[in-house]
Amino acid sequence: MKKFYTLFALFLIVQSIFGEGIELENKILKNDKNKYHIVTHISGQDNPGILRLTFTIPDEYTFKLFNDPNLLIENRGNTVKFYTNFDVGNEIDINYQLIKDNEDESEAIIPIHLEYTVDGEMINIDKDIVLAQHTFIEDKTMDSLTTHFERISKQYENRDELALNKIKELSPSKSESQDEEETSVAVGYSSNAKKGLSAESKTYSVQILSLQFFNETRFKEFLSSYQLKAADTYKKEINGMVKIYIGKFSSYEEAKAEKDKLIKQHNLSDSFIVSY
Repeated sequence: MKKFYTLFALFLIVQSIFGEGIELENKILKNDKNKYHIVTHISGQDNPGILRLTFTIPDEYTFKLFNDPNLLIENRGNTVKFYTNFDVGNEIDINYQLIKDNEDESEAIIPIHLEYTVDGEMINIDKDIVLAQHTFIEDKTMDSLTTHFERISKQYENRDELALNKIKELSPSKSESQDEEETSVAVGYSSNAKKGLSAESKTYSVQILSLQFFNETRFKEFLSSYQLKAADTYKKEINGMVKIYIGKFSSYEEAKAEKDKLIKQHNLSDSFIVSY
């Protein structure tokens, strides 16, 4: 694989940003089949803190992510978020691929939003991945890259197999899982609406994460960084995703109060209410 890293070092277009000691750069390769391999590299911070990176993927692209044990990875539709506890001297590479689903010659600009919290203060940085700024490589080279990262991703996935099995043991029945998934999707981004949530039999919770790849150590670091207790959370494995919740409430109002507290006291602005 040495030649691939040489390719990255010598030929890739690098898009960089600097903000309060954080450097973010995107390295882009493309083949003739409209497949892009992108490496988002984060480094150079001066102080330890919690880092959150958000990608918004256009509809005309298929997104493929390679697992990484350094990250908690959340995927909601076209929005992909990465969380990690960043120490001084850390460097992280996020490897992923985009495949254009049509033959339109236009190339998208992918917005990135980076939040870095240090001692309760948040740094916000916005940056675009400009797909037109790429280096062409041969199809066989792209295929070799894909094979290489799929192999590494599989190794990391196996490392977390025991943790995932433990979560599955705590999962609800299949029918309950399906019911919750349908309900949470319906109200996930409009949690202020009470429509359909008045049944006395419903239970309400606040979802704080929905992870594609689960890592027990990183999850504990995430909780610690946001000053949350593991005992206050519970997990469910639903349709291949690990969902993390706080609280079980009998009314929407109680759940909303908890969500508001999590946003105000812990800066969990992405939390939302689900019912089941």
